[in-house]
Amino acid sequence: MTEQQKKFIESEILNWSILAGLSRGVNVYKKGAEEKNKKPFKSFLKKEIPRRFGNSYGFDSSTHVGNLKKLKEDIDRIYASILNLNNKQKIYFGRVQKIVNLYLKYRWVCFKDPKPVHCPFDSIILHKGLGLKDIFWTKMTEEEYSGRVLMKAEKVAGGFEKIADWEINFFNRTNENYFND
Repeated sequence: MTEQQKKFIESEILNWSILAGLSRGVNVYKKGAEEKNKKPFKSFLKKEIPRRFGNSYGFDSSTHVGNLKKLKEDIDRIYASILNLNNKQKIYFGRVQKIVNLYLKYRWVCFKDPKPVHCPFDSIILHKGLGLKDIFWTKMTEEEYSGRVLMKAEKVAGGFEKIADWEINFFNRTNENYFND
């Protein structure tokens, strides 16, 4: 892969991850927030995610949760004026984990970066894979994530170090028809 090809793929991975994390469920933005006001938030994510989680990022589960929490706190502090203040959350922890964990998964698959300690927990993984039908990733709190979700994922996968492998295998099995169309 040439440097230009890698740069292109890195940009696409970041865009796909952000889009996936912001585009479903509960509205992320306050009603009436204009696109021109959303752009700095997306630019922040495009800058901060690679800075904080790129370059062969690899940490234990507890440190990773702390890094996700810090990113969420920074988003809440800087972009509160445009974010939907639903249930006193500015941006749900579930959205932050989805963006970052998907980004890390793509980097692992495409660039052979270290295997992520967690996986992107979305509705398919939460509901079908883990049987946690009462948790929705678009409304997931840090407490739900670091409590029930990670405990169940560790158990189902057979250990924290196996969560990413379990998730990618589950995703591929669950989406067999997608690959065979």
